[in-house]
Amino acid sequence: MNRELEQLWKRRAGAFRSEMMPYMGYVVQSGFPGFSVLLLILASVGYGTFIRDIPPDFPVMAAGVLLLTPLLCRSPLRTWLQPADTVFLLRLEPAMPAYIGRSIRRSLLPGTALALAALAVYWPLYRSEAGSGNAGAWTLAVMTAALFAANTVASWQERRMAWSGARRLARLLRWLLTAVAVSFFLTVEPWKALLFTLPAAALLAAAYRLPRRLSFPWERLIEEEERTRSRYYRFLGLFVDVPALPPRVYKRPYAAWIPSLITLRKSNAYRYWYTLTLIRTELGGILLRLLLLGLLVVYWLSDAAWLAGWGAAAVQLLFLGIAGVQLSALRLTHRFSVWRHVYPLPEERRNRSLLAVDRAANAALAVPLLLALTMPLMAAGHLAPAAAGVGATAAYLLLLRPARLRRKLSADQEED
Repeated sequence: MNRELEQLWKRRAGAFRSEMMPYMGYVVQSGFPGFSVLLLILASVGYGTFIRDIPPDFPVMAAGVLLLTPLLCRSPLRTWLQPADTVFLLRLEPAMPAYIGRSIRRSLLPGTALALAALAVYWPLYRSEAGSGNAGAWTLAVMTAALFAANTVASWQERRMAWSGARRLARLLRWLLTAVAVSFFLTVEPWKALLFTLPAAALLAAAYRLPRRLSFPWERLIEEEERTRSRYYRFLGLFVDVPALPPRVYKRPYAAWIPSLITLRKSNAYRYWYTLTLIRTELGGILLRLLLLGLLVVYWLSDAAWLAGWGAAAVQLLFLGIAGVQLSALRLTHRFSVWRHVYPLPEERRNRSLLAVDRAANAALAVPLLLALTMPLMAAGHLAPAAAGVGATAAYLLLLRPARLRRKLSADQEED
């Protein structure tokens, strides 16, 4: 690598770590690490109980595919690039592949470790009587590392594709082929799985050569880096005030009808503002993905009547609580916006609108989760945990969540 670029990569990586470190103290002081450890312990105990009494019809192989595929296909890349680099580093573009190679190597170790950790969690389920897996641990570990490395290289080629449609299609094909490859390695002998995986990988590599590619996708990498930084700051913003970064705006045409339900009048100005913010920022995508995952997990656990249905009810409340934590970021999105002071709108109306949008969003998340919980439980005759889940969810939506948000809004006003 060009020595100048190597020093730049190290300097920017160190600068980012130094930028994040002061905020970590606030995260530790908040008790979040202890809470996370407690959740991990509870999850381990619950998983151990589940392993000892797995329902005969539990989809073990499908669970493995759903667990491993996202971890193998998701390939984040930290490049530390900035908008000004399109001017000042353009002369070094021929040497930039080596710069990116260092970023790719940096992402391989943590990504592989995370995928292997997920495999270790899945292994007792895979080797149980319900799973009856035949592949050995070392075989699956090598498969996991190889598939993650291949996906990382393929994702870099996708970033180079000039057209967004070709990039999305290539990503979809990569995810599908990875899911099929994982299912083969989990269900058939390794050599048979290789008979599919190797030709499929060769065909996919050949297909990646067809679309027009950029020599170096400056703008795409800069946008991805800004998006990653905003995620860090959004997380840290749950514990301490952080610098406001410009949010990325998403079209999301499938949700464009929601703001039209709000009557366009002065009293609804803030409500319309916060609704659009929720739908068109990354927060909406996070909540949607969390909802889909929650629906899948809650339905499986309730259909299996885990811990007589009480475990499924607890997991449903856990997903609702996690979604509430994510939704708390909506309170901070426009806290320092100049438009709040330009338009003559009362501050109390902003708080009422935020409470209304928060209540509607939580209800929209809670109803599908409750359906995924109660329908299988009631069909199996487990009425008590189903009723408890409904009651606890109602208490959270009507009492606990609004009271907590009001306290935070009052604290914000005192600080301002």
